[in-house]
Amino acid sequence: MKTYKKYIIGILCLLGMAACSEKDAEPVLTRVVPSALDDFPFDDYVLQNPEDEDPLLFTVTWTETLFYLDGSSTPMPIAPVEYTLQVDKAGNNFESPQTLATTSSLVANIYTKELNNLMEESLDAISGEKMDIELRVLTSYGQNVVREVVSSNTMKLAVTPFKDRDPLQLVYIIGDMNGWNNSNTDGMYVMFKNNSDSKNHVYTYTGYMPENCYYKFLPKESLGTYKAYCFKEDGKLEYVESDGGALHNATAGYKTITINLKELSYTVEDYDISGAKVWGSIGLIGEFCGWDNEPLMTRFSVDNSHLWKMDITLPALTGNNTHPVKFRANKSWDSRWAATDPESVPYGKTIFLMGDEYDPNIILREGGDYQVIFNDLTGHYIFRKKE
Repeated sequence: MKTYKKYIIGILCLLGMAACSEKDAEPVLTRVVPSALDDFPFDDYVLQNPEDEDPLLFTVTWTETLFYLDGSSTPMPIAPVEYTLQVDKAGNNFESPQTLATTSSLVANIYTKELNNLMEESLDAISGEKMDIELRVLTSYGQNVVREVVSSNTMKLAVTPFKDRDPLQLVYIIGDMNGWNNSNTDGMYVMFKNNSDSKNHVYTYTGYMPENCYYKFLPKESLGTYKAYCFKEDGKLEYVESDGGALHNATAGYKTITINLKELSYTVEDYDISGAKVWGSIGLIGEFCGWDNEPLMTRFSVDNSHLWKMDITLPALTGNNTHPVKFRANKSWDSRWAATDPESVPYGKTIFLMGDEYDPNIILREGGDYQVIFNDLTGHYIFRKKE
């Protein structure tokens, strides 16, 4: 009898283990049907500059990616699933895909400026010239091991990007310090850039700001008007023509003001001027003057004693000749500023040197009339070719 009971118990245990094994078995993914992009109403888009808006250009939709488990003929939902809408140059086989949108839904809204900026910055599109592009959807699925599948089709479009605002145009600070004069740049504070990369949208100014001074940022394209980058909220700007919206500097002193015209943001920080040397003179020296007896620059003002400017005419160049130049103080080679990137024109930065270190020149590849502006605190410079 005891032996009989042991057999019964053993059989029940085996049945229980089999049931647990069947219950715990992971389903097997046996088939995946990729998404398919839905047709577009148009296949040729000529983008127009929407100025301060970013309107909807088009909406992209696609079918759901379907997953079949254990040989079933009915698709089953799995999670997580993420869809990435990608774009690349037509014919590039998505060797360098760029992301337009990432979503868990089956739709993505694409906006005019968003696509325009991506094409110019990532696909090397040229404003005003048509470019053929392709769209596809990449589906990512799975939790521990993420897998991917691309859509069964691509969508080809022809897109002509618009020319956005000139990323190298001068930007000025105007306000109480110049009587809000919007046309005479002599009294405006000019802003610098670290380099001349067209993808660099950051401008900076380190210099004196008067007490209780209200100010805005005026780009060259708006000279003669009051359409400026104005205060919107703390840390944020908007590009509008408005009676209000001025930023405020409460206490007199040196500040570093930085703006990003792509992100429409700004920062203002105090700058410690203690210990900064006030130079007797600073000049621009180069082959044009035989590397001696250079023409001297003009100090911006008594208060703004570290900003310098000059107008200069450099001889015309022939062949592959250039104008190598640099800045030096008090006509001494022991106080000079060398280029950090010799080819960075019109904007760039220098480094201050006193010894026998290697000191590369700034390279100007054209002669003609220039306005030159230099900040001896930061080493920033501008070589603006006059029109």
